Amino acid sequence: MSFSEKELHAISTTERVCSAISLTGTTVIVASFLGSNAFRKPINRLVFYASWGNMMANIATVISQSGIHMGINSPLCQFQAFLIQWFMPADALWTFAMACNVYLTFFYKYNSEQLRRLECKYLIFCYGLPFIPAFVYFFVKTKARGKVYGSAVLWCWVSKTWDWLRFAVFYGPVWFFIVLTLAIYIRTGGVIWERRRQLNRLGNLDSADSNTRYEGEQTAEHVEGIEMRDPERPIERTHTRATEIRVTSEITRSQQGYYPTTEELCNPISPFYNPYSVTIEGGFMGRQNSILPLKAVKHTHSESWGRRRAMSDTTNTAAWAYTKYAMLFFIALLVTWVPSTINRAYSLAYPHSANFALYYINPNPNHSRQAASPSPPPPAPVPLTPGPRATVLQKSFQQALLRTLRTNSYANFSGCFPTPAKHVPASLESVWRQLNAKLEESAKAEFEDIVRERDAVRQLNELDRLMGEARYRRDHGQGQGDVAPHTLTPEELYIARLTPHLQEAQTALNAKIEFTQDENATLSQRIQSQRLEIEGLLSSLESVVVDLKGAATAATQFSGENDLRKEAIQMEEEVKARADI
Repeated sequence: MSFSEKELHAISTTERVCSAISLTGTTVIVASFLGSNAFRKPINRLVFYASWGNMMANIATVISQSGIHMGINSPLCQFQAFLIQWFMPADALWTFAMACNVYLTFFYKYNSEQLRRLECKYLIFCYGLPFIPAFVYFFVKTKARGKVYGSAVLWCWVSKTWDWLRFAVFYGPVWFFIVLTLAIYIRTGGVIWERRRQLNRLGNLDSADSNTRYEGEQTAEHVEGIEMRDPERPIERTHTRATEIRVTSEITRSQQGYYPTTEELCNPISPFYNPYSVTIEGGFMGRQNSILPLKAVKHTHSESWGRRRAMSDTTNTAAWAYTKYAMLFFIALLVTWVPSTINRAYSLAYPHSANFALYYINPNPNHSRQAASPSPPPPAPVPLTPGPRATVLQKSFQQALLRTLRTNSYANFSGCFPTPAKHVPASLESVWRQLNAKLEESAKAEFEDIVRERDAVRQLNELDRLMGEARYRRDHGQGQGDVAPHTLTPEELYIARLTPHLQEAQTALNAKIEFTQDENATLSQRIQSQRLEIEGLLSSLESVVVDLKGAATAATQFSGENDLRKEAIQMEEEVKARADI
C-alpha cells in the first residue's frame, strides 16, 4: 500500500512547516547563548552544541521530497541522506552527555570547570561517532542492492535494500543510549529523593531547636545550682550567679547574589557558617576559698537558622533546576523517537501497509519503496477496476460491517462488564473502541484476501460484459426474438454461457485434426517408399541366395571327388601315433 499524492503533499507540507519552526527555535537558542553571558551555563552550553546538529537535520528535512524528484543518484539526494544519517542520532548522544554531567555531578562531585573540560570530548563523541557510518555509506555499493543512500518515501535516506543497516547503525545505537540515559536519571532521581528527605528531616529538627530564640544582642544565661566542695570546709551554700553574655556571629558569605558551587549542590545539607564558642569566667569576690571557672558554649545555630534555611533552599532549587533541565531534554528526545520506532515496528508487522497517522507524526520515516519517485503507482488495469457488480459487492460488505459495528455499541458492550463500566468507564470505552477498530481492520483485510484469491473483480467484470452484450443483442433485434432470461432452463443458460468457449475449442480442435491428417499423409508416403526399397532389397537377396547355393553344391561335389577329408583324418592319426612313440 502506498500513499496518494494528496497524502504525500500533506505530510511534506507539514514536515517543512515544522522544520521551519524548529530552525527558528534553534536560531533563538544560538542567538541567546552568543548574545548574553547569563545563558552560558554548563547545561546551556550542551544545548548550544546540540542546536547545531538540529539545524543541519532540519535543513535536510526542509528539502523533503525534492531530493527524490531529482533522482536518488543526484547530489541533492545524497547530501540530504548524509545529513539525516549524521545529525539525527546526535540528539540521543547529546542527551546522554547531559545525563553523564548529572551523574558526574552527583556521584563524583565534578565542578563546573571539570565539566567544561569534558565538552571537547562530548563534541567528538556526539558528532564524530555518527559521522563515520554516514561518510562510509558514500562508498558502499553492490550490484544486487545498489547504493546505500536512496529513496525513503518522504526524503532520501538508507534505501529499502539496505534495511538492516537502519537497525544496526541507526535505531540500535540510539535506543541503547536512550536506555543508558534513562538508567542514569533513575539512579540520580533516587539519590535526589533521599537527600531531599534528609534535608526535610534536618529542617524539622532545626525548627524544634529554634523555638528557644535569642532576641537582641544581649542574652541572659543563668547558671544555677553549681556546687563546689572545699576539702577543709563543709558545704555552706549554693551560689546563684547571673552572667551577661554578648553572642555575635558572622556569615562569611553574602546571601545576596550567591550561587552555590557544584560541591555544594552535591552536599546540600552542609552548613554555610563557621560556629564558634564563647568562654566566660566568673569569680566570687566575697569568699577566697573558691574561684569557680565557668565555661558556657553556645553555637550561633539558632541565630543563623533563617539564613541557612534560605541558602539550603537555594542550593536545592539549583540542583533540581539542573536535573530538570536535562530531563526535559530527555523527554523531548522520547517524543521524537518513540513514534519513529513504533512506525518501524508497524512496517515490519505489516510490510504491505502504511499508516498515514504514524507517518504524519514521524520525523524519521523509514518505510521505503522500490520506485525512485514517491509519486503514487499507476491506476489498475481496466479489467481489475471494479465494475457495477463488484462495486455493489463492496458496498454490501461495507453496509454489513457497519451494521455489525453498530450492533456492538458501547451500551451493549458495557452491559457485559458492569463493574468496569461503573468504576473505570473511560478505560472500558477505550477498550471498546480498540476492539471495534481491530474488528473492522481484520474484516476488511480478510474480505480483500478473499476477493483477491478468487479473482472476484475480474469474474464480476466478465459477467457485466456478457450481460451488456446480451442486452445489446436484445435491443438490436439479434437472435430469435426476445426471450426473458428467467424463462430459460438451467441447461439452456449453461449452454448459452459455454457456447462461445465451445466454439473456440472446436476451432482449435479442427485445426489440430487438419495438422494431424497432414502429418499422417506424409508418414504414409514415407512408409510406401520404404516398402519399395525393401522389395528391391529382397529381390537382390534372392539372387545372392541362389549364388550361395550353387557355390555350396560345387564345394560338396569337389570334396566328394578328391576325398580330401579322409586324407586329412589319416594325417591326423599318423601325427598322433608318432607323438605317442
